[in-house]
Amino acid sequence: MSGLLEISGLAVAFGRRGARPVLDGVELSVGEGEIVGVIGETGSGKTTLARTAVGLVPARSGRVVFDGREISGLRGRALRAFRRSGRLSYAFQDPLRALDPELTVRRAVAEPLAVAGDLDGAEIAARVDEALETVGLDAARLGDRLPGAISGGQRQRVLLARAIVTRPRLLIADEPVSALDASNRNRVLRLLDRLRTERGMAVVVISHDLSSLAGIADRVAVLYRGRVVEQGPVREVFGRPLHPYTALLIASAPSVRAEGGPGAAALRPSAEPPAWTAREGCVFAHRCPFVIGSCRTAPASGPVGEGRTAACHRVPEWHGLVATAQGPPELVAAAGETHKEAGRPPALSRTSEKG
Repeated sequence: MSGLLEISGLAVAFGRRGARPVLDGVELSVGEGEIVGVIGETGSGKTTLARTAVGLVPARSGRVVFDGREISGLRGRALRAFRRSGRLSYAFQDPLRALDPELTVRRAVAEPLAVAGDLDGAEIAARVDEALETVGLDAARLGDRLPGAISGGQRQRVLLARAIVTRPRLLIADEPVSALDASNRNRVLRLLDRLRTERGMAVVVISHDLSSLAGIADRVAVLYRGRVVEQGPVREVFGRPLHPYTALLIASAPSVRAEGGPGAAALRPSAEPPAWTAREGCVFAHRCPFVIGSCRTAPASGPVGEGRTAACHRVPEWHGLVATAQGPPELVAAAGETHKEAGRPPALSRTSEKG
């Protein structure tokens, strides 16, 4: 699929050569006017993905293409010119740290336009008022206040106003509602949906909160230890996940868990993982109750039906094993493989534990 943003084979690593990559072979596409969620637990690489997409972190390999132009290779003057264009905008994760404490609200929102240098003072002021009004803030009342003198919900909306003041085609919002109460969270989510509807703006929402995405996202990508393990339409992914890690995330979020879906306990291994999981194979093998010998080879992400992909050797058979996942002997019998073949020690039975 050809989209506004195309990320392919993206790899990022920090530190010494040979270190485990923070991102490994990431594939992601975002279409015009689409909202795509990127979910995963802390440390999965979500923020690194966002920062690499906008050119703040260099990629070790792979491509980032925005509106038909590869931007992952931009350096120096070309990179600065692209950033100043404002067509791809990034809203940072923590508004209190992202906003200069000595700049008033009005000056903070105006900063991207002032740096670009394409508009005069009156035009900048009009655009700032427009951006603040779009996010539901009164420029006359709040414009001269400092970030520390407004509420957390207002700071988050100021950060979004600064991100949209350049009228971008794509906004990447990093954890835009993580620190907000329910009222402000809903307000920001409605705002993101409105930006898509009224402006045709594409939005990528980085989040660990599944419920925040359930009502606004069109598609979702699931990131674990730097790999995209599943992608697809949000209702289908949340309704019937293809990857065990996705299922575990959903089971841990009652607000999006389908009625009758497996609980988190059924999706956790009850035996020690094979020793090889610490150094090779599927990135989720050490936490997967369905791990078998073939998982020693890292699975490639492949299509599973229309519009969905998953990186798992056991799609879709693991669904039939969930009921027995808490009893390793039964699971092994169903899978047709012994613990010895999987390279994993068997769990002790209740009898052997007592005796």
